[in-house]
Amino acid sequence: MKIDKALPLDVLAPLGCGIQTGVGAGLNAIRPQAGDSFVVFGAGSVGLSSLMGAAIAGCTNICAVDLAENRLALARELGATHAFRGDDPDLVGKLREASGGGYHCGLDTTGIPTVVDTASQALRKRGMLALVAAPAPGTRYSVEARYMVGAGLSWRGVIEGDSNPPDFIPELIEYYRKGQLPVEKIIAHYPFERINKAIHAMEDGSVVKPVLRMMQD
Repeated sequence: MKIDKALPLDVLAPLGCGIQTGVGAGLNAIRPQAGDSFVVFGAGSVGLSSLMGAAIAGCTNICAVDLAENRLALARELGATHAFRGDDPDLVGKLREASGGGYHCGLDTTGIPTVVDTASQALRKRGMLALVAAPAPGTRYSVEARYMVGAGLSWRGVIEGDSNPPDFIPELIEYYRKGQLPVEKIIAHYPFERINKAIHAMEDGSVVKPVLRMMQD
């Protein structure tokens, strides 16, 4: 796939993985309607990308849940109307209050069973939760029947944002051109010789999406 030489390749390079997965989970799989509410659990590259996708779709109540204050702040900068710490003991109550009774749709990027349970409880009747994480083999998700059956909820597994890259990546580039997908805000650049520092920054959560620059002579 060729990209316009006028566009910054070191910004658009991550479109093919986490960004495609996050935006695609919303626009291709969940497909919220304008005015719907959306919540994402995990504000990494996939989660923050899904948040930007929700804004593109016209969601008016957009919430991010994470343990890191710096990522919650970034979520607000990218369009989240609400942001909560995942370890808040009254998280479900606050989510349901913030959404007026529960979110229309949500996305879990963590793969943690207890988080999936919480996310399910935060949905309103007939809400949908998309699941994109790849947890360890043998991991099982569960939720009380009174939430799942009683509210008519749906779970939806999503792979790479249900995207066809040759079609969807050009679409993402257009969103970027229009200022609707400011992916540069979640990227930090490193020269290749600092690859270990980039990995450490990603693992400790201080950087969302490190991108290596290969210097040319």
